[in-house]
Amino acid sequence: MKKIVAIVISLSCLCFSLFAEDVLNNLAYISQTGYGGTKESAQNNALSALSNFFQMKISVSEVEHTQMTNDEVDSSITEEVFVQSQTELFAVHYTKPKYDKKQKIYEVTAYIDREEAWQIYEPKIQDCVSSFESFYFNANSKTDSFLKMAGLSKAYVNARQNKLSKKLDFAQILSPDQAAQFDATRNHLSEIEASVHKLAKQCSFFILCENDFDETVLRAVGEFLSKFGIVIGDKKSEYLCSVKIIENKQALPAGTFYSPSFSLKISCVDEVLFSSEGQLKKIGAKNGDVAKQRAYQAIAQSIQDTLKKELIPF
Repeated sequence: MKKIVAIVISLSCLCFSLFAEDVLNNLAYISQTGYGGTKESAQNNALSALSNFFQMKISVSEVEHTQMTNDEVDSSITEEVFVQSQTELFAVHYTKPKYDKKQKIYEVTAYIDREEAWQIYEPKIQDCVSSFESFYFNANSKTDSFLKMAGLSKAYVNARQNKLSKKLDFAQILSPDQAAQFDATRNHLSEIEASVHKLAKQCSFFILCENDFDETVLRAVGEFLSKFGIVIGDKKSEYLCSVKIIENKQALPAGTFYSPSFSLKISCVDEVLFSSEGQLKKIGAKNGDVAKQRAYQAIAQSIQDTLKKELIPF
């Protein structure tokens, strides 16, 4: 029984191994060559070069494939690693190290079988695509301009958190034919920012800020929204953006201190369409007026950051 097992393993290795001519100048593979004073360093440099190849192509949105040459045979391992710039590589194999006695250097080629790698990669990108498309189609099902704008922004944030754009680029490099199934998603993602700006111009807001100081928060919110084309109007505006501030003021021997919090709501008639809250750290100064000014400037900045993160994240 042991003898039979040994034969099976041997045959498996022979079937898995590839000759150099099978890998080189063959679009079914992606390869890069590395050099080093040891077999291990040559292999690591080959893997690093392969990682940099993907990163470079993703950065410039190209889909060219560079093939390197090598005269040696044999493939070795399959692994999943992160090399430089956090490029994820998998289904990586290596040719047998070639030693140049004159130069005293080893040469190894790292290569990826596109078909094999795609079987591993497709489920990963499919999950991200499905998540994004769910947000995207939900947003487009809304008839209200603000809700559609907010929904598209959520879809964009979801894509950014999942690094969807880079994953789509990686897929395009790995297997252009297979990646074509995600062309619609790529188009949806590329159109979101323009769509949000277009929808913003259809919205008019009245801003109401309770307990404001010198209209610091009101001006900051108005400037942020108007920057994206939203019309800032009067009480007859379609949407109401209301901000409530709690100062949490403390008068101490060392000075005046604030630990402010705020709540932000955007509503249409009596329906709340968007809401957010924030709590700031203690802010103060020896002079009471300076402390209050600092506190409200910090509140204004925090609200702008909230709007950028959750509502218009561009």
